[in-house]
Amino acid sequence: MRYELHAGTIPLSPTFTEYVEGRMKRLLSDFAFIVNSDIFLQELGVKGATHQVRLRVHVPGETLVAEERASNFQEAFDAALAAVRRQLTRYKETIRS
Repeated sequence: MRYELHAGTIPLSPTFTEYVEGRMKRLLSDFAFIVNSDIFLQELGVKGATHQVRLRVHVPGETLVAEERASNFQEAFDAALAAVRRQLTRYKETIRS
């Protein structure tokens, strides 16, 4: 699986990119049928949850999308990853039957 991290002009720390890489490798090991994925990071100019992560995962025949907001990118990424993991579990169950 290949993934692309789209951050625009947002500076990302090496720690965060390593964290994302580790979590995405684990996702691939759990769901080998993933073709590729895109991670979009965006800073919002509103109070409260100011960081948004959109995770788009391509599987054969479908595209699964999760979008989450939080106070930092790591929390938003974790929430989006959990949502995509649930979608992938449902997808896996439907292709088995």
